[in-house]
Amino acid sequence: MATAGQAGDTPAWSFDARRLTGPALMAVCAAVCVANAPGIAVKVTAGALMLVAELGLILNKRTVVPLAGALAVGLTIAAGLAVTFLVRNGLGELPVLIGASVLPLRLPAGRARGVVIAVISVSFGISIFVISGSPVGLLAAAGAWALASRSVEQAAFQAEHDRALALLAEVESSRQAQREAAAAEERNRIATEMHDVLAHSLAGLSMQLQAIRAVAAAEGASAAITGPIDRAADLAREGVQEARAAVGALRGPQLHGLNDLEGLVSGFPGGASLQVSGAPGALGPGAGHAVYRAVQEAMTNAARYATGSGIDVAVAWSPEQLRVRVRDHGLPATHRPSGVKGSGTGIKSMAGRVEAAGGRLTAGPAPDGPGWLVEVTVPVLSGQTAR
Repeated sequence: MATAGQAGDTPAWSFDARRLTGPALMAVCAAVCVANAPGIAVKVTAGALMLVAELGLILNKRTVVPLAGALAVGLTIAAGLAVTFLVRNGLGELPVLIGASVLPLRLPAGRARGVVIAVISVSFGISIFVISGSPVGLLAAAGAWALASRSVEQAAFQAEHDRALALLAEVESSRQAQREAAAAEERNRIATEMHDVLAHSLAGLSMQLQAIRAVAAAEGASAAITGPIDRAADLAREGVQEARAAVGALRGPQLHGLNDLEGLVSGFPGGASLQVSGAPGALGPGAGHAVYRAVQEAMTNAARYATGSGIDVAVAWSPEQLRVRVRDHGLPATHRPSGVKGSGTGIKSMAGRVEAAGGRLTAGPAPDGPGWLVEVTVPVLSGQTAR
């Protein structure tokens, strides 16, 4: 959900207990396995294997390379199977089941993934059968298969959700462009009406008043008559100039600015936040609009290529310049690319618009972690404050 706020606000402290669910379960399993293991050597071995199982899950979360993640999960499954045979009264089955639910997310769809899941499920069922000595233990294979199938379905659902989110960001950007085009067309229509009716009428009125003034002067009218006529003619000429200025303003494009960023971020169909710091200053003509468009394009790109990642928009004012940073945190390990492609000219267009306003735009991998960073800097006009 998109949020917006001022830098310096104290956010409500929150803690997501779900992040500790997996490690807590693994810790309990390790404790049970070590406690039930016969002899010191077996206890140490069981503890080491459970540590390896947990390490495999951690590596899977930290890597974005599918093959490396699959190997890490395979390590978890192998360690779990080893503990299952080593400590028959333990809980070594849990790492196997967790691995069976995670591994399909790291394998491409197709026959190979089905074969791997089948091998793991059968191996797990045979292990439980050997340990329990009952054919009912073979049903564990069905449980492992069901978990893997459920993970595949969940991954497919997540992929469709991510694609819908990216498309929604594209649609919202297009809808805004359409609304702006419709508003510009309506302003042009009103401007044409004003020009054709009001401006022409005032111009005709001014000419008529000038003719009346000339006739009045020729007839020797007093100043009490010619004076009001002169003032009326002046008002008509001023009305013509004001009408022409209004027509020009209506025909000009309606530009967005820094004040519109909060609405842009809060209306974004994804996780986005806005932080503003420093005292606002005045920008040159078109600079605010250029920054707005750069932020809009950067957020849309993040929705395309880092779907599911949070987006941070930071606006920092200083007496010399305005710096705006748009940062995503990369494609999450549990997500796949949305598949929605852009035109390929977005960054170039952004940079050109910002440079035309006297600023500078840089885009590239974030230097302090995964993700992409777009940074815009534009000069602040000295001695002026934002209106």
